[in-house]
Amino acid sequence: MNFRQFTGIAALAVVFTGVAQQASAATTSYFRTDTLAFEASATLGKQMFEAYQCAKCHAIREGQPLNDDIIAPNLILAKQRLRPEWILHWLIDPQSLQAGTKMPNYFFFNEDDDGNPIYSDPDAHEQFKIVVAIRDYLMVMGTGQEPGGIAAAAVSGR
Repeated sequence: MNFRQFTGIAALAVVFTGVAQQASAATTSYFRTDTLAFEASATLGKQMFEAYQCAKCHAIREGQPLNDDIIAPNLILAKQRLRPEWILHWLIDPQSLQAGTKMPNYFFFNEDDDGNPIYSDPDAHEQFKIVVAIRDYLMVMGTGQEPGGIAAAAVSGR
């Protein structure tokens, strides 16, 4: 291989690496957890988490063992193990991601001809807001950022 061939291959590698990084960044969504809007969502999420009684099946403390009642994964690990956008899909339709799962489907949306959810009607909008709120709560569960921390700091001036 001569120098010209080597530099051509090296240039292609740089281009492909840049394209791959751009594609990766485009498919990964990030969100801030240190805003009042996020805390409001996480607060609603905590309320919905309690209303749906998620802790009846899920472990929610570090090291909590599974037993006859606690049969579902430990949600304290969700922020470390799961992509936030995947959690949304799971909450919307767990059966589509794992047929036969014991996780109930609490949310129902209208579907288009291809079976994709339609979020345009008012009820669907409210349901999706709840799904996002539960996801947001899972992202701070077991941390110093659980609901109450951000708003309390803003009120006290910390």
